[in-house]
Amino acid sequence: MQRARNVATILRRFVNDPICAASSLRTQHWKYLAHRRQIYSARSLYDQYEEQYNTLKDQADRLAKIRAEDAARNKIIHMKVKPSEVKSVKAALSKHVASFERAASIEKSKESFFDIIDDFLAKDRTRRGHMEFLKTAVVYMEEFGIEKDVEAYNRLLDVFPRGRYNNRTLFDAIWAKKHPQAELALEILTEMEDHWLLPNEDTYDILYEIFGHASQPLQKCRRMIYWYHKLEEMFPNPYPKVLPESDTELSKLALTRMTKDEQIITIFKDNTDNKEREFLVSAQTADQKKFLRNYKSDKALYVEGPFFIWVRRLQRYFFTLRADAELDNESGEGNIVAICMSHPDASEDVLRSWISHLQSENPELANISVIFNLSSTPQ
Repeated sequence: MQRARNVATILRRFVNDPICAASSLRTQHWKYLAHRRQIYSARSLYDQYEEQYNTLKDQADRLAKIRAEDAARNKIIHMKVKPSEVKSVKAALSKHVASFERAASIEKSKESFFDIIDDFLAKDRTRRGHMEFLKTAVVYMEEFGIEKDVEAYNRLLDVFPRGRYNNRTLFDAIWAKKHPQAELALEILTEMEDHWLLPNEDTYDILYEIFGHASQPLQKCRRMIYWYHKLEEMFPNPYPKVLPESDTELSKLALTRMTKDEQIITIFKDNTDNKEREFLVSAQTADQKKFLRNYKSDKALYVEGPFFIWVRRLQRYFFTLRADAELDNESGEGNIVAICMSHPDASEDVLRSWISHLQSENPELANISVIFNLSSTPQ
């Protein structure tokens, strides 16, 4: 519409003044050409951007397809995943799973685990891919039954290449560089710490050769050695290195550890031989028996629990026989006069049998009321 108006204006001027109309016609022609040129340049840029977008999209689709094919051929693992959960976790791809699975199908032993390490070291002297290999190996240690073997951890630490990660200057020691290899070494040492394993001289020498004197892995190794002996001396009744599997024997260890006073531990019900679920182990000190002999109050006693205590990485559950809080002038919580260990959902009948057994050694209990104040969850 605007263009028609412009043409009418030019014709009107051409009739009145031909020279002026010709100059006006040339001006309108150049404006039209400039406008068309802008349209063409915008269209060319749009076509160029669209072509680049389609190219990038095709590359992304091809890359996603390649990754999906790799994920289908490989298992996926990381440090904290068990071998049975490998397929359900999305993390770094590992090509070493097949070696461990093949060896585990033949024999799950310390020697077969070490053979896999030797094969990896023999294939490549530069030890390329050692990070991925070590992460896979740590996952399979429990399956091979060597998660509590110090020599196995030393062999894993020995896989790190020498001369690459040690501190060369004072500034490297003060502001330590973040090496993924050093962090992985710390994770391996943490696994040793979780299993209560003491690093030996070989562990110290390997870390010294690989990471240097002022490195974080070697400092952690020193702290582990120091605190291992320090904590071992703090407890008067240390646990043995190999814990018994019997519920009654574990309960005896836990009850002995719970007090520094000498206790009389009695097994009222043992499930070691017949493999029954119920067991009952009781403990009482001489002072607790004396308290019951001198008990002259009409206040009732309370059976409370279950409570739990850690025996290394295992939980043991216990119940207490407690006097009324009003009779305790020191803490105001009530004196504990006996303690027993059983499974967490022990029935009231099992605990009544415990009180009946205690009456044979403490006749005064026959004249004292006992109230059972049990909770549904361990505290």
